[in-house]
Amino acid sequence: MSEVRKKLRKLLKERPYLIAPCGYDVLSAKAIEASGFEIMGTTGYGMHGVMLGTPDTGLLALNETVTTLSNMCDAVRIPVLADCEGGFGNALNVCRAVKAYEKAGVAGLFIEDQKQPPNCPFIKKAETISREEMIGKIHAALDARTDEDMVIIARTDAPFEEGIERANAYLEAGADMVKILPKTKEELLALPSRVNGPIHLGLYRNKGINDGMTARDCGDLGYKILTYPVSALFAQTQALLNYFRYLRENETDEGYAGPIMEFNNYLKFIGVDQIREMGEKYGLNQ
Repeated sequence: MSEVRKKLRKLLKERPYLIAPCGYDVLSAKAIEASGFEIMGTTGYGMHGVMLGTPDTGLLALNETVTTLSNMCDAVRIPVLADCEGGFGNALNVCRAVKAYEKAGVAGLFIEDQKQPPNCPFIKKAETISREEMIGKIHAALDARTDEDMVIIARTDAPFEEGIERANAYLEAGADMVKILPKTKEELLALPSRVNGPIHLGLYRNKGINDGMTARDCGDLGYKILTYPVSALFAQTQALLNYFRYLRENETDEGYAGPIMEFNNYLKFIGVDQIREMGEKYGLNQ
C-alpha cells in the first residue's frame, strides 16, 4: 500500500495543483479512476448519504467507514485521500482511526477541529474544539502513522481570521497540509497568501464562494489540492430520480432520454475481463 502513498507524495511535489474528485463508494471510486484522475478524495457527506440515507451528521462509525474505504482502496490504483471526520473522538481515538485508515490503504487523510460528533457546516454552524486539543490530535495522528508517506491534513472550521491562525499553528505542529472552508469569495482569494503551507480546498457549485472559478484558477492562487466534495453525489442522485420517475410514469424504461450505460459497457467497466481471465487461470470456466 505504500506505493500509492509514495505516488501521492510524488504528485504533490511535481504538480502545482491536483484535482481530487470525491467518491463515496466503490462504484464512484472506479468511475473517478476510469475518467483519468490521478488521485481522489472521499466525502463523509456522501458516505452518510449512500450508507445511512442521512445528511452528514457524524452518525457513521469508524468500522463502517473503514470497511468502505478498504473496499475502495482495493478497487482502484490511484491514491485515496480520505475524510477522517474529527478522528472519531479524542486524541486516543485519532490514534486508532489513523492506524485503521492506514491498514485500509488510504494515501492520506484529514482530521477536522469540530466538536464531536461533527456535522456539515452547511447544515449547522460548526463548533470547534480548542486549538490545544486539536494540536494534540495532530501529534497523535503523526505518532500513529507507521508510513511517513501518509499525508496528514488538518482541517479547521473556525471563522476566517481565527481559521488562519489555527491553520498556521496546525502546520507548525507538523500537519502536512491544512484544509480551510472559506465562507466568501473574498476569503477564498485572500487565504493562500496568509497560510504558511499547502492548502486543501473543497469547491461547491452555486454557493457564491468559488462561482466562475476553475480548479486551475484556484491552483494559480496557490491552493494545492482541489476537491469537489458533493457534486458527484448530487449528480448521481438526480440521475437516479430522473430514471425512476420515468419508469414509474411510463411503466417501461424504453425511450428514457437520460444518459444510460449499455449492459456490455457496464460489464467492461466493472471488470468482467479480469474475472474471465481469473476464471481461465483457475479452471473455473471448464
